[in-house]
Amino acid sequence: MVILAGSMNKSLIYFLIPVSFLFIYFAGGPVIIFASLMVIFDKCFFSRIKIFHGIEFSTIAVFLVALKYNLVISISFCIFILFVLTTAINIFLGDKLVINKEFKLIRSVFGLSLTILEVIIINYFKHIDIFLLMLIILIFGHSLYILKGKLTQTNYVLDYVGVITNILFNLFLVYFFRSFWLLLLTG
Repeated sequence: MVILAGSMNKSLIYFLIPVSFLFIYFAGGPVIIFASLMVIFDKCFFSRIKIFHGIEFSTIAVFLVALKYNLVISISFCIFILFVLTTAINIFLGDKLVINKEFKLIRSVFGLSLTILEVIIINYFKHIDIFLLMLIILIFGHSLYILKGKLTQTNYVLDYVGVITNILFNLFLVYFFRSFWLLLLTG
């Protein structure tokens, strides 16, 4: 990971950041701007110091974008903001201010692929209640991560606390800020 980050050309990073911001600009709207800021905060700053596993803001950001926009914009958001922009910013920042031992400069392709599958599910089931839809997405995502862990690692240990915390945290965000999310989505 550090080798890849060290070999990545700085001019490429300087190119990818404006391209990602152009995507935000052209996709437009308060939802995509708010979601982009949440992702940048989560993946580039909060994840560097994350003390308690399971607390993250990218899931709700992707969830909101997938509910508001069509499939093409939602998948583009995952690629350009969640993957390209955060990777470019993290490579630019390097290992500065990293307290979290599990922090990764570059997100895995499996994580990106899973998020795109979640976006497809959200787009297909937009008509159901947002709380139930978030629950479906969380169970689906964690199930695939557990399956991947069991298939690829010989001594896989499930982080029960992290999974339960993540599910409860995201459901808490959807439930208690429901009126805000609905206002944001209809505005």
